[in-house]
Amino acid sequence: MFPALRIGYLIVPKSLARAFIASKWLNDLHSATLEQETLAEFINSGMYERHLRRLRRRNATRRDALLEAIKKYLESRVEVTGDGSGAHVVLWPLRQIAEDFAIGQAAMQGGGIYGISHCFLKRPSRPGFILGYWRMSEEEIREGIRLLGEVF
Repeated sequence: MFPALRIGYLIVPKSLARAFIASKWLNDLHSATLEQETLAEFINSGMYERHLRRLRRRNATRRDALLEAIKKYLESRVEVTGDGSGAHVVLWPLRQIAEDFAIGQAAMQGGGIYGISHCFLKRPSRPGFILGYWRMSEEEIREGIRLLGEVF
């Protein structure tokens, strides 16, 4: 919802609620009460659902722009995963490219991509790059992918 809040929630079967509550207490004793109560009210009031509908529409338009730009500028040079929903996709280059090199080159072009290796316990067999798009305009997305095409 709002990444800066650093708060989330789970919906679990009633039979597992106690186990999840215990796990939460073992892992994290410092969640702020006010933020939790505010999130609960936001959900209970129906405002959260309206917020999600609005975000889904906006993200769908941006995701479409991203996928069109990938097809146009990166075409057969990458595989895309995670494009079904959310605000990120993962690009898997089909040829070897060093993660640090690609991140540096993208930064020199004025773009920002994140490597995926930090998401794995062992380095993945191929490089991958996480692209977030939810805070970008469609034009910024297209231009970013065009520049990324030059890097790849």
